[in-house]
Amino acid sequence: MIRNLKLRSILGEFKIEDHTISYNKFMAKFYNFCIRQGMEPGKIVPSRAFCSDESQGLPIILMNKHFGAFPFDHGLVGGIMAHGRHAPHSHHGKDLVILQASHVGYEPESQRFGRYRRLQTEDQHFSPNCGKIHATLEWYLNEYEFAQQNTLFHEEQGEYFITIDKLLLEQNYEEGIFLDLEKLIQHDKKTGEMVKPSKILSTSRVFPASKRLVRFLQDQDCSLAQDKARPLGKCLQPSMFEFKRDQTRFNRMEKNLHEYMPWVVTSGKPMLSAAEINVQIEFDQAYRSIVREESYHGRNLIYIAGLNIDESPKTGQKFPQSMFVPWAAYVQNSKGKHSLLEQDELYQVLMECSDINNDQLNLDDIIWD
Repeated sequence: MIRNLKLRSILGEFKIEDHTISYNKFMAKFYNFCIRQGMEPGKIVPSRAFCSDESQGLPIILMNKHFGAFPFDHGLVGGIMAHGRHAPHSHHGKDLVILQASHVGYEPESQRFGRYRRLQTEDQHFSPNCGKIHATLEWYLNEYEFAQQNTLFHEEQGEYFITIDKLLLEQNYEEGIFLDLEKLIQHDKKTGEMVKPSKILSTSRVFPASKRLVRFLQDQDCSLAQDKARPLGKCLQPSMFEFKRDQTRFNRMEKNLHEYMPWVVTSGKPMLSAAEINVQIEFDQAYRSIVREESYHGRNLIYIAGLNIDESPKTGQKFPQSMFVPWAAYVQNSKGKHSLLEQDELYQVLMECSDINNDQLNLDDIIWD
């Protein structure tokens, strides 16, 4: 899977290929990993920090089945962890487990992330998944699309020009997408001032393009139209713009993602990229809150964060399947020893654990009319 290099450098490379585990196997391996760390069967209270989406049903059922207890709820919409629930969770068991995951839909037929078939709707239609992430991205994607279509480039008799919509050019708004005009428009070498427009159109202005922009487009093999001005489209890269937004109104999801939105919207898979970033930020924040939580001190505890990939069910399929991509883990024991496992090491440790759990419940035997 081709990843956006700049996005990858922001928080580290989140590997999906060769790091994905089916939930049926993952939950058994997770349980066996906990036992290997000294936890006592029958005394473990798991907790999940998942989105409230119905597509998260299978992971919850399997957690119940393998750990023998219905999981405590640490989760808020979008896979955000409620740090204030640490103390209540600690009171419910001898040994403690937390699994936190953002989620993203995946449609195998089109190999698209972010789409999911809703089996319980009247027409079983597709909709965004995760809906919370989609709602957070929508404004940014719309702003980016406007800039993509209204920032144009063309060549004329060996010279290069950029056409910019007046709204994007004047930037007399408090919220929106802001182009880096220093990088796009040619500037006078002596004064450093932006050169005057070569044409003034009804809703836009035409300027000589900066040499930096021309070199970039040539290096990226972007089409340099000679016949007429064409939108920059996907060639409008994150280094060319930023988003401004009233952060006093941010929920935690948007607070997590805002700084990285230029790279998210240009990544080619914005829903997947946003989910990956949210997992990484939530793990960092939750790990620090868990370490400080006094009620967790002196306890056996394992916290794993990762990504739930919800494979969109086909028409007539009774239950959707989910995959898990581990990101990182925090492990501590009752004697005070603790460690962090990064993605490669965590994946390797889980793969070394058996996917057979002899302690798992038979749900048919324990549920009756």
